[in-house]
Amino acid sequence: MLLFREISFDGMLRRHNRAQREVYLGGLREAVIFFSDIAVVKEMFFVEFEAVLDDVVGIPDFANSELRAAFVQIDDKLSVLGLVLFSISFDSRGRVAGHWNIPLRHLLDHASFGPDLGAGPVRVACRSACPVAWYRRQLWDPDAGTFNQISTAVMRNRLGIIVEERGKQRAGAGNVANFFKAADKKLSTQGVSSPASLPSAPVFHRRYRQKLRAARHAEKLTLAAQAESFNSALEAQAEGFTRQLREREALIQQQKAKLDELLKTEQELQGHLDRQQRLMQEKTQELEALVIKGGQDSERQMIELRKSYAEDLERRLHTQSISLEEALHKRERELYQRATEIVELRGELSSLREKNRALMIGSDDKLLKTMVEKGVVFVAYHPGVEHLVIAQDEMPEYLRDPLAYVASRCEVSSEQYRDWLAHYRLPICRATDDDMQYCGQPIKKVMRPMLFRPGESDRCQHHSDSGLS
Repeated sequence: MLLFREISFDGMLRRHNRAQREVYLGGLREAVIFFSDIAVVKEMFFVEFEAVLDDVVGIPDFANSELRAAFVQIDDKLSVLGLVLFSISFDSRGRVAGHWNIPLRHLLDHASFGPDLGAGPVRVACRSACPVAWYRRQLWDPDAGTFNQISTAVMRNRLGIIVEERGKQRAGAGNVANFFKAADKKLSTQGVSSPASLPSAPVFHRRYRQKLRAARHAEKLTLAAQAESFNSALEAQAEGFTRQLREREALIQQQKAKLDELLKTEQELQGHLDRQQRLMQEKTQELEALVIKGGQDSERQMIELRKSYAEDLERRLHTQSISLEEALHKRERELYQRATEIVELRGELSSLREKNRALMIGSDDKLLKTMVEKGVVFVAYHPGVEHLVIAQDEMPEYLRDPLAYVASRCEVSSEQYRDWLAHYRLPICRATDDDMQYCGQPIKKVMRPMLFRPGESDRCQHHSDSGLS
């Protein structure tokens, strides 16, 4: 199933002074912070980042590199209210590579809460806490020092954000304090306790609960990041073991084929040897019979017969050797010619594929290019890869054979992907009996084609232990 989803940006914003570069969303500023390894290397307003996405300008310092970045919302007191941790790649010119298209504001609006960075729990969207599933591969998880680095970079205020004047707040607070002092004095003359003299336990409890909630959110985010890291390592290890097992199975099959060929050759040679031994025994018996019957003449005849037999045998062996050598040379020439033809045919096939791909791209190039410029992203849903973003130049390959395209993305062959797809749609034991009927016992579904092994993953415990197929 092919889905078309249009993501609209705010467009190209041409603002040249610093006061106009700030984007106000209910008193908030939006910025993007770039990381290299563990250090902050660049900060910019989100408006400037949109200009980079629109290919108006590039960042030459980031050429041919993939960096981690953070989309940050900041209030007028330089407090971080929310952030989205995403990855982005740049080409050789410092322009955004590929079809990068992440709805940062949408992810932040639906993000879960994290630690307290000074203004209450912040909203955090990362790889382990992504509100939209198919964008999680383009996000990354924070570590212990990530939030401190972001908070320090914001407080450093290299972007020149206009900070709210805090003197007025202090003055207002002083007026309120003087008001309560005057009220306390007046009430004390009347023998009445003022509200200011009452215990402040509720305020303390609220602050304690707020800090407790922030600590819980931070702990949940840390646990989710650790779980995501462990799952990624487990999947990578499982994929590595599967590849090694597949290579070893292929090597075993090759060795078995060589062994079968050697056994066949041995049987042929043994048969030829048996025939020669039977022929020699017959000749020997004939000579012995002639010796017994004819005396000396028979002995001479026997010598002549032996000599004749030896010459005839040598002549036959020489003739057979020449015949086999000619047949071998002929076979080698045929194999060489066939290999040459295969190489030529492969070259022609590659050229035809390139021409066909160029024709397919060229025929609808204007339409696809127009759709991509309008912000249309081609997303296909297939089991095993979920939502798959398809680039413009890969659309002909996908339309020509969707299953083969998806199988290549899953790093498996088309046959293995079809076998896994049948298992995914109906997870039952596919062991057959003498009447070629399936066992049909429900089994656990393998969710990834890479981890599926035909003949093992689609068997119940009984047939897997007994080795029946």
